[in-house]
Amino acid sequence: MSAYSFIATNYEIPEVENSKKKIITVQEAIELGIKAHAFMPWENMNPNDKILFLEKESDLDELVITKDTEYEKNVRWYTDKPSIYSVNFGYSELRVKQLLEYLKENISEGHQLELWSIWLDDKQNIEPITCNYEEVSTHNLKQMYDWQDKKHVCHSCIIIER
Repeated sequence: MSAYSFIATNYEIPEVENSKKKIITVQEAIELGIKAHAFMPWENMNPNDKILFLEKESDLDELVITKDTEYEKNVRWYTDKPSIYSVNFGYSELRVKQLLEYLKENISEGHQLELWSIWLDDKQNIEPITCNYEEVSTHNLKQMYDWQDKKHVCHSCIIIER
């Protein structure tokens, strides 16, 4: 099983990309003085091949929200909302604040957003917490995403209404 987090809505919401990732060529990496991995030296690659570049490994943990079709069938047990967006990030207070801001900015008047944290294929009955968009806080999100927190809940859902 895999931990999975997603947003479910009745309407489209914007995706969020990792702004810290860059796609560069092998030649550009060589010119920047980036050291190649021992298993794949630059000499064994085409200079025009594209690679993913990040300044720091922790930049991989930035908040990313993408329209999901891969796991959509797996989450139908939990929701009937037509639009599913996967939510990925490494927990930090800053990233939880970014997620909260995103949720509040993208909930339309008269609608709901569902934020889920589940184990894929572990069909558990989850009692959602319903909050007005003004009431939902980083405290709610910390319980969902901070695995170190004593109050962490593995299977949870927050329904945010506006």
